[in-house]
Amino acid sequence: MEEAVTIDISRSLAPLREVVGSLSRAVVGDMPKGQERRRLVRRAQLAGASAIPALIRSLSSSSDCEATWGCYLLRRIGSPRTQRTRVIDRLHQMLAGNEVGDDVKARALGLLADLKAPPPRDVVLRNPGALLDSSVRDLLGSLCTKAELRQAVDLILEQVPRDEITNFVSQVINHGGDSALPLLDSLIVDSRTPQTLLPELHEMRSREPQRRSPQDSTMLQRALNQLSQGKPQRARKWLELLAAAHPEDPEIRSALGVCLLELNQPEPAVLHLQRAAVLEPGSALHKWNLAAAARAADRMGTCYQTLHEYVRTRDEEAGNEDRLREARAFCRAYETMLQEAYPGVALSRVLEGEELFARAYAALSASRYDEAMTSFHEVLQLVPRHYPSWGNLGAAYLAMDRMDEAVQCLRRALELNPNYSIARDNLALINQSEQAGRR
Repeated sequence: MEEAVTIDISRSLAPLREVVGSLSRAVVGDMPKGQERRRLVRRAQLAGASAIPALIRSLSSSSDCEATWGCYLLRRIGSPRTQRTRVIDRLHQMLAGNEVGDDVKARALGLLADLKAPPPRDVVLRNPGALLDSSVRDLLGSLCTKAELRQAVDLILEQVPRDEITNFVSQVINHGGDSALPLLDSLIVDSRTPQTLLPELHEMRSREPQRRSPQDSTMLQRALNQLSQGKPQRARKWLELLAAAHPEDPEIRSALGVCLLELNQPEPAVLHLQRAAVLEPGSALHKWNLAAAARAADRMGTCYQTLHEYVRTRDEEAGNEDRLREARAFCRAYETMLQEAYPGVALSRVLEGEELFARAYAALSASRYDEAMTSFHEVLQLVPRHYPSWGNLGAAYLAMDRMDEAVQCLRRALELNPNYSIARDNLALINQSEQAGRR
């Protein structure tokens, strides 16, 4: 007779309880970040299939924070082959229902795209125009650097049929407003753009930009009052409406960025504040707020570079002396830390590597593993001893089940920094998996 196996139920349910608890905290805006975020991702992966129902339910939450956190965890759970099919099946079931709204279906469709899975053919949207409008705004909001604009132009010229380019661009402008103009300008000056399309593209560029109406100015003032009273959730609704109508208004972009930062959503806050800083480069406060958002988002290279620009920009607002003192102190401390961590490497190369690392980590977090690995390798070409890149490159290989390469990268990260817990934890995860496979 076989001996009964005792299962420790309390331990087996612990990862699931932690994942559900993190969703509950996200409802009130308490989003995990840094090491806590990475720890919860590992707990969600340990919970596996048992966490999928709760995460799927979170997509229908009225809380943007909970839905965003649920999406993030589903991407990470859905990347291993063992769980991918389960996640895709549940998303297909959700999209087949008539009771969920367009916003929930948009999240499900986005997850399917991230998982490289085809969507169902019979998805019905109540207001597809509004969904397209939201998707275009999200796209344009992410085009804050020349490299990102160049990548978007490459995609248009390589993937959109030649006779459909002008119609595609027209739709982007109709839904994106003035924020689409940098993309349009980049298309016009690109030598690959067919000459026959240039007259129509120039005609689109000559349209009169939208101006803020008195009613919109009143709405903006009300939103700013709500922000000053500590009510960012109320202010957000008005500011998002205003940003949709006036995407190139730096004051609105800045206010929305500050609002999102107060709601503990630093990543989208960075996008809006970056745009505000581009639109109004002489504003010191835009740079200060952008640095604060970048710091909250763990994008320390962006924070340093923005503060470095801030100290060279004239700040005449109240509290400027304290801000200037704090900015200079941060820059000095950050430079010292980098020089000690990477001796013999020029500071400019380390800073470039830090900015590349932020983009690579964002790609890794969004399960864009090929993009992440390429960027981590670029960092290591600049700073060969950049142990966070070695560790996260190992995590990317691990997510793609390339175990041998993952182990090599993680061991290299620990050689450079024996206290690097992320690499140590991922190696432990690989060892556990190998031991389980031998049983």
